[in-house]
Amino acid sequence: MKRQLSTALVAAVLVGAATISSASEGEDEAEILKRQIEAMQQQLLEMQQQLGELRDERDREREEREEIETRIVQVEESVVEEEDPDGIDVGGAVRLNVWWQDYNDQLKDRYSDFELELFRVNFSGSVGNVILDAEWRRYNDFQAIHHAWVGYDFSDELQMQLGINRVPFGIQPYMSHSFWFTGNYYLGYEDDYDTGIKFVHTPSDDWTLYYGFYKNPEYANDARADRYSFDLVTGGDQGNTETNQFNFRAERHLALDGGDSVNLGLSLQAGQMYNRITERNGDRWAAGVDFDGYFGDWNVRAMALRYEYNPENPAGVSDDFVQKGAFAFPFMIAAKANTYTYSISRSFDLDWGPITWANCYNEGTYVDPDVDSSSNSVQSVTGCSVAAGGVFAYFDWITGRNMWFAGGDGIGLDATTAGRWDSRFNINIGYYF
Repeated sequence: MKRQLSTALVAAVLVGAATISSASEGEDEAEILKRQIEAMQQQLLEMQQQLGELRDERDREREEREEIETRIVQVEESVVEEEDPDGIDVGGAVRLNVWWQDYNDQLKDRYSDFELELFRVNFSGSVGNVILDAEWRRYNDFQAIHHAWVGYDFSDELQMQLGINRVPFGIQPYMSHSFWFTGNYYLGYEDDYDTGIKFVHTPSDDWTLYYGFYKNPEYANDARADRYSFDLVTGGDQGNTETNQFNFRAERHLALDGGDSVNLGLSLQAGQMYNRITERNGDRWAAGVDFDGYFGDWNVRAMALRYEYNPENPAGVSDDFVQKGAFAFPFMIAAKANTYTYSISRSFDLDWGPITWANCYNEGTYVDPDVDSSSNSVQSVTGCSVAAGGVFAYFDWITGRNMWFAGGDGIGLDATTAGRWDSRFNINIGYYF
């Protein structure tokens, strides 16, 4: 730019000199100066025009440079996004357990036992819009898959889950607030996971619909009692296993004045039960209605359930009882029964050092068998859970009569212990990360 301006100035001076030298002696001096000034003005106009063009060129170069730099940033960001997609988050938990049982004389003499109860690892997230959710658990006596499914959101209203996923039966994700769940969990109708496909459809804020088909439980090995979910398991003269199960659940969401809400639910389930001894298929079904109400800090839940198992057993094996199993133990339950469960809880926001939240509850279960040689089963859990940072702890008193995991031999059995009440106190302390 400076070189071009210098050239223009030199040209202006030469033009002026040429004008003076070419003037005749007799020519008017004023006329000479006038022409000289006009020539210099013309040169200045040309110089200004060239300067404007140079400025425009400089601005264009700067804009192009800025555009290139912006494109480089965009490319770098897109490369980072491609190299680091949505991603999979890894979490887990470590839980310790303290317990005391009034029906265990040796444990009573020791006052309690304290041990590591659980180590678990969770994986959740998405890659390329495909969702992953999985959890593996290690208990003291066994290890098991809790759930493992891949999914896809077809829209904001419809999601598909394929793999070991939660069966849509009863209040979701589960009815209970306690560590022990309600009695429906031990019957296989609360927090149950099977292998199949499920669709979650939310057509509006007022409704949620679930459709599911499950080929079998989480393990195709039906003799394995080392599992988290309570399923039919085989062993001895008990040869029945779950297969070809259909589920449907509808939830109606009602908004009340003052921010309160009520959810009403209907759950239906039907499937086959294959007997490996007779090689014939029996059938099974269950239906339940539930209520889930939120009133300020209070939550009230209730459910009524009917289930029936109709096995094709070999001769001499009673059709009145079937064998379930989980946590490395098989046990018997009444093949047909009505169950009634409730849960009442109240939550508290706290500022007690690290403790920021607590929830206290009472939950009950009544199982009324509909078969011969049976007896009803009862369970009650009273307790509180507290949260402090990554720590979540349960303090539960559980009492039961003829109830599995509460001193009973099974559920709905007419056993020698059927009329006896048993209790246990349990503290579970978990760190979740």
